[in-house]
Amino acid sequence: MPKAGRSLGWARLQTFGGSFPQVAVAGVVDRREGPAEFAATVEEHELRRGRAAVEVIGRTWQDGKPRAVPGSVFVVAQEFRAAYAEGVAG
Repeated sequence: MPKAGRSLGWARLQTFGGSFPQVAVAGVVDRREGPAEFAATVEEHELRRGRAAVEVIGRTWQDGKPRAVPGSVFVVAQEFRAAYAEGVAG
């Protein structure tokens, strides 16, 4: 994957992958800076995500019930698995 990213001109990239009994996942995340006109929107999104994470962690510490952070890798993976299962069943 790094070679493919370099061939596309991606100077800053991060790769990830994993395999499980029923699915294999691989991807490349482009870590370049976004265009200046979108900087405010990107910053607001990151702040919202950070606030959500802090809120979830605070509630978990209060009552001891583990929770997933919206938009986290865990939640996105579960959504992907559900969509995949629906597509296979349908």
